[in-house]
Amino acid sequence: MRNRLSMLAAVTAALLVVAACSGGSSSGGNGGNVVKGGVLRIGDTSKIDSLNPFVAQQQNAYVAFANMYPTLVQYKPGFTGFEGAWAKSWTTSKDGLTWTFALKPGKWSDGKPLTSADAVWSGRTVLKYKGGPTALMASALGHVKSVSAPDPHTLVVTYDTPVANVLSRMNTWPILPKHVWAPVAGSDGKGLKTYVPTLPVVAGGPFTVTKFDKNGTTIFKPNPGYYGQKPNVDAVGLQYFTNQDAAVQAFKSGQLDEVWEVPANAVASVRKSQDAVVTASTGAQENDFIFNSNPKKPHNRELLDPQVRAAFEAAIDRQQIAKVVFAGFAVPVASIISPRYPTWVNKNVRPTSPDVAKANKLLDQKGYTRGPDGIRVADGHKMAYDVITPTGQNFDINRQFSLVRNDLRRIGVQLTQDAHDGTTAFSLITAPQTKYLDFDLAMWDWVGEPDPDFMLSVLTCGQYGGWSDTGYCDPAYDRMYKQQGVTVDAAKRHTIVDAMQQKVDDEKPYIMLVNLKDVSVHSAGWSGYSPAFTAYSTRPWVEVHRTS
Repeated sequence: MRNRLSMLAAVTAALLVVAACSGGSSSGGNGGNVVKGGVLRIGDTSKIDSLNPFVAQQQNAYVAFANMYPTLVQYKPGFTGFEGAWAKSWTTSKDGLTWTFALKPGKWSDGKPLTSADAVWSGRTVLKYKGGPTALMASALGHVKSVSAPDPHTLVVTYDTPVANVLSRMNTWPILPKHVWAPVAGSDGKGLKTYVPTLPVVAGGPFTVTKFDKNGTTIFKPNPGYYGQKPNVDAVGLQYFTNQDAAVQAFKSGQLDEVWEVPANAVASVRKSQDAVVTASTGAQENDFIFNSNPKKPHNRELLDPQVRAAFEAAIDRQQIAKVVFAGFAVPVASIISPRYPTWVNKNVRPTSPDVAKANKLLDQKGYTRGPDGIRVADGHKMAYDVITPTGQNFDINRQFSLVRNDLRRIGVQLTQDAHDGTTAFSLITAPQTKYLDFDLAMWDWVGEPDPDFMLSVLTCGQYGGWSDTGYCDPAYDRMYKQQGVTVDAAKRHTIVDAMQQKVDDEKPYIMLVNLKDVSVHSAGWSGYSPAFTAYSTRPWVEVHRTS
C-alpha cells in the first residue's frame, strides 16, 4: 500500500551535500564499466511509513528493511530460487523439522558483533508475542517450535511439522539487533510497537539509515560491517512524492536518477527525455474493491450476501479501468495471486466481462427494487454506501473510484467516496478496536510476494488487527491455509492453493480489479537496476552503479 509527497528543494539539497563528499573510482565489472561512488536518487510514491518492522505496512518500508536488517536468505535474480544472504549455507534434517544455518561473520553498523544471539532473540520474541505486538512478523515463523544457537555463527530453527516454504518465509524475517530492541520490549512486548528507531539506525545489512523523513527523503549509507559485497554507491536517497507526475518532472529536470512508478500517460514523454531508459514488465500490484466480510457486521448486512457481491462484480468494467485509468498498462484480474507469479495463479479464476443485465437480474431476484431516485432499497434502507479510499496512492484512486461508482449506479447502487490518509483509512476499516464492525466498502491495493503464502494469510482470522482489510474470518479457509503451509509435495500444495483462490473468488471478500504493469525509468548513466526485486534481495542496491 503506497502514498506520496514532494519536497524537491530540501531533497536535492540533502543529496547534493552527500554527493559533494563522494569520491569516484573506476573498475571493470559484469555488464560494463563500474564506476564506484555517487548517490543514487530514487523517486517513488510509496512512503516508508515507519522504520519499525513491527508496525510498518507500506511497500517501501520493506525495501528499507531488506537493505537494513539481515535475512538468512534472499531470492536469486528473476525469483528463480534462493541464495544465501546472512547465511552462507544451510542443511535440513531428513524429517524436514530442523533447519541449520551457517552464518557469515559481520557487524552491526554501531560496531557491535552480529551473531546468532541476535537471531535467537528476534525469533523467540516474534514467537512469544505473535498474537499481539509481533503479529505482522508471525507468518514468517509459522510452525516454528524453537530457535537456538549452538555457537555464535550457527542458527538452528526447529519446526513442529515439515513446512512447504521455509526459505521464502526466512526471506521475510528481518533479524534485529538484540542490544537495541530487547531493552525497549518491556514485560509484555508492547514497547516493540511504540519504539521509534533513533538515527543512524543500527543496521546489519548493506545500508543504514542516516536521515529519515517519511514525507520527504530517506538517505541510506553503507554499513562498514556488512557481511556481504560492499555497495558500489556512496549513498541511496529514496524520495517520497505525493503523485507520480511530480516524480517524473523531477527526473526530467535532473533531480532524480530513477523513478519506480511512471504513470501510463507520461510514458511517451519520458521516453523522449535525454538518456532516459524506460522499462515495463508484469507487476505484483493488484487494485481491489473490498467488502466488509465480518459476519458480525451490524449494518447493511446485504453486503455479506455472495449474490449481491456477484452483482457488483458483473457491473464493474475492469477493462475500462485498465484502458481509461492506466492507458493499457494494466490488465483485468480476478485472483488474489498476482500474474507476476503465474505458476501459482488458478487459471479457472478469471475476470468476468461486464454484464449489467445479469447484475440487475441478480439484485431483482433478491427483491431489492428501485426507489423513485433509481436507488435500490434493501431491507428498508437505500443501497447507498460510503467507500473508504486512501489518498495519495501510486494509482489514480479517484478516477478508478469514479468509474466503479458509475458502473454500480447503472444497477441502482449509490457509492460515495470517503478519502483519508492511509493510516486513518486503515483505522476506519478495522474500527472499532480491530473488530471490523463499522465500514461497508473500501478500495485499495495489494503488492503480492513470490510465494502465495502471504497473500493467502491476509484473509485468515489471525490477521484481525494485522494485515486484514476485509474482516474475513472463515475456519474452513484457515484450515486450508494451514494445510498448504505444511504440504511439502508441490503438486498437492498447488491443488490447495487453487482451491483457496476459488473459495475467495466465490465468496468475494475482494473483487480484484486490475494488475498494474511496473513501468520505471532510469538515467542511462546508471546500470544494475531491478526495482521489482528491491524488497526481496540486497542485490539491487548493492550492485547498482554509475557507468560514467
